Amino acid sequence: MSNEPSGATGPVAPDREGRWLGLRPVTLIMLVAIGVLLIPLSVLSQPADSSSPGGVLAQMRAEEGLSQANLGEIDPTSETMRLATLGLKNVAVTLLWDRANYYKKVEDWTNLSATLEQMTKLQPNFYSVWDFQAHNLSYNISVEFDDYRDRYAWVMKGIEFLRDGIFLNTREPRLLGRMGWFIGQKIGKADEKLQFRRLFRQDEDFHERDRPGRTLPERDNWLVGREKYVAGQELVDSGAPLKTTPLIFHSEPMMTAINYARALQDEGVFGEQARNAWTLAGEEMLNYSVRDIPTTWDLPIRLGLEEEMLQQAERIGEELEELLPGLFAELGERKRNALTPEEREALDAPPMERTDEQQTLGYEAMQKIFVTWPMVAREAPAEKREEAVRLARDYQEASETAQIIRRYRDIVNFDFWRASCEAGITEDLLVAREATWRGQRDFENARLQPAKEAFEEAFAAWRRVLDEYDVLRNDQLTADDIKEVVDRYRQVLEQLDEPFPSPFVLQDMLDRASRS
Repeated sequence: MSNEPSGATGPVAPDREGRWLGLRPVTLIMLVAIGVLLIPLSVLSQPADSSSPGGVLAQMRAEEGLSQANLGEIDPTSETMRLATLGLKNVAVTLLWDRANYYKKVEDWTNLSATLEQMTKLQPNFYSVWDFQAHNLSYNISVEFDDYRDRYAWVMKGIEFLRDGIFLNTREPRLLGRMGWFIGQKIGKADEKLQFRRLFRQDEDFHERDRPGRTLPERDNWLVGREKYVAGQELVDSGAPLKTTPLIFHSEPMMTAINYARALQDEGVFGEQARNAWTLAGEEMLNYSVRDIPTTWDLPIRLGLEEEMLQQAERIGEELEELLPGLFAELGERKRNALTPEEREALDAPPMERTDEQQTLGYEAMQKIFVTWPMVAREAPAEKREEAVRLARDYQEASETAQIIRRYRDIVNFDFWRASCEAGITEDLLVAREATWRGQRDFENARLQPAKEAFEEAFAAWRRVLDEYDVLRNDQLTADDIKEVVDRYRQVLEQLDEPFPSPFVLQDMLDRASRS
């Protein structure tokens, strides 16, 4: 009898007959299985080094550009922290996100900042962490200070934080875009924008750190912001994925250039410098109009091609009419004759005078009599049908492309901004803006008669601009801007005890503004 307790394995060694002492069959099978599994594990997970490309996973990371060396610079502290979590990184990140949300809720900005800093170490390639923390620094914490110089310092902390994120994510164009946004919008549109813009121009530390990526010598925040967006565009063009709306992202260089031109006029800078600023905005608008923009229809579009597509559709329509003279109108007439008397009556009634039943019948009748060139082509004579079908397909493609472009142009108010850039370099609009600025300055300094004369000079120049550019005349933004100036003009007249002129040269714009 053995003195070993029941269940003990004893020494692991073979006896004289080659059997292993003390190992149960199940345990032996498990050890063999573990040994066998180590082989594919080694093949899959072997890390790469200078002498070997590594295992399958390492090679896949290299091919897809997913290693840290492909994504950006390697942070030793970050790598150490992730190793220290012993595979529980995701659990740690989840806890940190919960803590960050709590600190944000109670407005504990110090602890929120520290928590987000930890998260960047555990998730250096997670865009949202960098965006969240930068916004926290530049927007949430900065407003806690009374002195504008302290607020500016915290705004810049957020911008520099984004620079750290870009360093670790060299293939992430959104971070460059966010840096451009903060430099442009937070500095250029804050309540203290005059002080912020001045401090930014004088910020030697920032401009020295920013020097490697700069192509322009100017230190204007809008121009520097624009360069960040352009750098992001170049990254996208090189093949980096853009995980945001391309339509908006690619509009930002143009909008930043427009904001630069408008900032100059707000500060009283006119003449050749103002014209050059609007010229730059026009160049960015042209770049935007010819850029391929992905759409939800899996069809890339160029915003500037709507007019060309409409002209192309019109030319093809004329070719079809020449090929099949009168057939389009004939088909429409046949469809109309097939309507019931009630449907024809509803269709002929003025839309605002239709009963509820006629509204329904009228809509259904419109659908029934709707005619397209593809419908007409299917009824073409046999000898002309093939050519008609081909032309109708081309017509449909051009028309639908124009419709898609129109929808996307409306989203970004493309027509208005293009007209603004075109008109911005004209003498009339330069005069209108300079006279408006002089009028406001004179009013603030109680020089009422010069203010009145300057405003009236601006209104006359605006009239010439609006008569030239229908898009500006019909846009609500223009009407609202003009109304704001006219309100100031009314104050001048009241203090001079003079009546408001009637008729007023810009009355149509005041009427439009009142309807908003």
